[in-house]
Amino acid sequence: MRAAVCMSGGGESAALCRAIRLWSDMACVRVEAFPWFPEQGPLPDDVSVLFWDMDGASAPPPDGFSDGSGRFLFLCASASQTAIESYALHPAGLFKKPIQMDALRQALDRCLGAWWDDLEQVEVLCGGLRRQIPLYGLLWVESCQHGSLLHTSWERIQTREPLRDLAARLPDGVFLRCQRSFLVNLYHVRGVSQDSVALSSRDRIPVGRRVRAGVLESCRDALRLWNGVLPPAERDGGAETARK
Repeated sequence: MRAAVCMSGGGESAALCRAIRLWSDMACVRVEAFPWFPEQGPLPDDVSVLFWDMDGASAPPPDGFSDGSGRFLFLCASASQTAIESYALHPAGLFKKPIQMDALRQALDRCLGAWWDDLEQVEVLCGGLRRQIPLYGLLWVESCQHGSLLHTSWERIQTREPLRDLAARLPDGVFLRCQRSFLVNLYHVRGVSQDSVALSSRDRIPVGRRVRAGVLESCRDALRLWNGVLPPAERDGGAETARK
């Protein structure tokens, strides 16, 4: 998937591109985010997502982007009213600047159903059938008597594959072994306590005593990321730090 970012300043464009890459790394979605300006020429036909800055825009965004078309338009503006007045463009999201990381995550999450081919997946054997599971929807995994039980956003799936083998096939820095019998997706962490992790599904997963310090630090880093605003343009590290 390709995402074009047209912001009023080069620094803002670079910061938003880095934020999109952070999201894509954590959500396990293949995304190429790049700055684009109308004076560079027509927007490439293969762009699925366009972020358009309403501040100082001298022209409307290119045609062909509408909610439900498979191509998504996100409007950004310093004043909320500016974006609201452009609702006739059928945007998939309206962002008040500075853009909150959690707002960016929620808006992009709503579009995931249209990007199946760009979702990183894991294949598991279940009841003699091979299932492809998008990683963004895999909330947590627990070890069970005859293998592993995968808890997704839509169902539970049992496989004979041991948890340790399944964990080895999942991306580091996104999936975290929080106890001998449990694995959690950091993308879905919504809170932590001294002995458990709270997920977006409202499940609470216990944290092992031996790994507690590292697990809590990783979870708190993830929460700080989503509770922040776009990374400053001058800060280095963007997507490369997402899985550390």
